Amino acid sequence: MANVEEARYQILASTDGKELIQARYAIRNNQRNFVKITLPSGATVWSVLLGGKAVRPGQAPDGSLLLPLEKSRGGEDAPAFAVEILYLAKASAWEDKGHQKLALPALDLPISRTGLLLYYPPLFRVSAEPGPFRTQEYENPTSAVLMRWNTEMGAVGGVVSPTAAPAAPARENDKVDFYRPADDEKKDSTQALLDTFRAKSLGGKVTGILPVNVDFPAFGPSIYLVSELTSENQSPSAEFSFQREKKAGAR
Repeated sequence: MANVEEARYQILASTDGKELIQARYAIRNNQRNFVKITLPSGATVWSVLLGGKAVRPGQAPDGSLLLPLEKSRGGEDAPAFAVEILYLAKASAWEDKGHQKLALPALDLPISRTGLLLYYPPLFRVSAEPGPFRTQEYENPTSAVLMRWNTEMGAVGGVVSPTAAPAAPARENDKVDFYRPADDEKKDSTQALLDTFRAKSLGGKVTGILPVNVDFPAFGPSIYLVSELTSENQSPSAEFSFQREKKAGAR
């Protein structure tokens, strides 16, 4: 038996189309040596964690990532093994109003359930389009290994409601200097955060896939989506529409 009992994604989107994605998987396995993960075209991997430890993954001939899996002698009651990938993707820039399709990685294992938390620029309102993903109130992971990881890694605390809420206040972090928005609303605080995060975590240099351990910079209003069974080798996708909020007092 080998399957992903739960997948969790956090996405930080900026108005110029950059998307920082943290993909976490709870995998049960007693027969496979590797899991093959195919990222969306043009994605750049920033870090990979296996069981909480940073590693440099292998690469398949087609460019997909190959990650070693822990094996268990037990059956369905065997504990799940946690895998995390952090990568940067590029989509089209956000205009005043538009539509985006967010493609996620394809695994050569079936995924039982998926949760996706999208953090978007504070000056926009976002809503999900009909499809395999649907909007609901945020819920913590049901998988014990992902819930434990949330606690140990300091992930997602005090999540913003998936309705279009005001931007969450910036928070201080050892690894990321959060950009604090000024009165000039033309500045994209999310983009500034992405740039700072990259400089702090990788020193501004990318020489292949680096085995580093970095925290995801959760920031801004968010929307939470869920989906059920995803077949093996299928690349799930979520679609959403966005619109820039009108400035207070604007006519």
